[in-house]
Amino acid sequence: MIQSFKEKYDYKTYHVNKVNDMRYYCISADVNVPSVTSILRKTTPLSQNLIHQKFNTDSMEIGNLMHKYLDYYVSKETKFFDDSVNYDVAKKLAHLVIDNFIDKIEEIWGTESSVLYKNVYAGTIDLIGIIDGKLSIVDYKSSYRMKTKDEMEEYFLQLAAYAKAHDWQYKTKIESIIVFLAIRNGEYKKTSISLDELENYKLKWQSRLIKFEEDL
Repeated sequence: MIQSFKEKYDYKTYHVNKVNDMRYYCISADVNVPSVTSILRKTTPLSQNLIHQKFNTDSMEIGNLMHKYLDYYVSKETKFFDDSVNYDVAKKLAHLVIDNFIDKIEEIWGTESSVLYKNVYAGTIDLIGIIDGKLSIVDYKSSYRMKTKDEMEEYFLQLAAYAKAHDWQYKTKIESIIVFLAIRNGEYKKTSISLDELENYKLKWQSRLIKFEEDL
C-alpha cells in the first residue's frame, strides 16, 4: 500500500454475472444492471466492433494482470504475483504506470472501485483521486501500439459514464478524466480530458445509453 492511498468512501463490492455476452452487476437479489463496457460494446458501430473482436486472449489476460498488479500496489499490503506466462509482460506495463504516473499522484481515494447510477448501469473505476489539484478518475489501458485521441473515444465515454455515476452515488464533482496508455515497447501516453470536454462526453454517453435501452 502506498502512502498516498486514503480511501475516502466505503465503495461497494458487487458480484458480476455474465449472461449472453453481457456483464451484469448484481446490486441486490432483485436488481441486476448492465456494465458500462457491455453497453458500449453493444452500441459500438459495426466497423469498430470487428476491430474489437480481434482482441486476443493473451491481450485480455495481460490487461487483467496489469490491473491486478496495480490494485495490489496501491491498496494492498502484499505484492501481486501470478504464474501465468503473461505475468512478466503485465508487470512491466504496470511499472510504466507506477513510475510515470501513480507514484506522482497527490492523493488516491480508491482503486478498482465499483460505482452505480440509479440502478441503470454500473462499472468499476481503475483509480480515483486528486491529480494536479483536480478530482479525477483514471483508466489504465495496455496496448501493443500508440493510439490517437480519436481512437480512444470509447475509453473517454466509459470514464464519462463512471464520472456521472460517482457524482450521483457519492455527491462529488469529478473535474477530469484521464486515460493512461501503457505500450508494450516501453512507451506510454497520458491523456487528460478537461471539465468542458467531460460534459460533452457525458452527453455522448447518454445517447449511447438511450440507444442501448431502445434496442432491448
